[in-house]
Amino acid sequence: MHGSANLFIPLRLTPGTGGVFLRRLCGADEIAVDNTGTPILISLLQSLMQPVGTDNHKVNAAQIVTADRDRLLALLYISLYGAKIESTVNCAACTQKFDLDFSLDELLNHYQPSNSVSATGKYQLEPGISFRLPTGEDELHINGLTGAKAEQQLLERCLLEGNAETDGEKVQQKMAELAPVLSMEMQAVCPECGHTQQVQFDMQSFFLTKLKQERPVLMREVHSIASQYHWSQQEILSLPRSVRKQYAALIQLDN
Repeated sequence: MHGSANLFIPLRLTPGTGGVFLRRLCGADEIAVDNTGTPILISLLQSLMQPVGTDNHKVNAAQIVTADRDRLLALLYISLYGAKIESTVNCAACTQKFDLDFSLDELLNHYQPSNSVSATGKYQLEPGISFRLPTGEDELHINGLTGAKAEQQLLERCLLEGNAETDGEKVQQKMAELAPVLSMEMQAVCPECGHTQQVQFDMQSFFLTKLKQERPVLMREVHSIASQYHWSQQEILSLPRSVRKQYAALIQLDN
């Protein structure tokens, strides 16, 4: 984004496509994010993705492999906010708050997908055991389920050959090796008391929560621009995010 009309993001694990172009985020996209669930995320990405090629082919956001989608979100986040992730953690021992920060660039480099990518999307673990990688469609299918039941149904959908009961664990291990998702536990050390605790980071939740938390800022920007230029809410929300913020900053400067 940074001045360009579209952001190209490669999709290494999703069969049938080399990548997607995303248009610039606008207020209408931001205001539609009211939770951190997969249906909202897929709807957002489907809206952002642009047709590619001479036949105007448009990838279905629900068919993107989950691990690819996490990387897409990370690169979209970097284009909007930069690579640095900053969060505040409550120490479980002394209850003091402390800052935790890391680089998304480093995270992406560390959790690289395997080079053994299948062009068809089918992976053979051993004779009689094959699988494909989970996609948004699979997540939508199990939406509302939690824990072991969700995990079991997801595995059954992705297992092409084999037995979910006996082969499930090694298939899941291979999936994690081939296509690591950006959802993991990190170690955080409290600078006050030295206590070490695990902190969960999930790319999808973090990205959508960031957009949700910015809602008051978005509404102030809409109010400011509407008051100054008398544009409608729809006109303002259709502005690219970066353009809207420039207008709001100029109005604030004048005032």
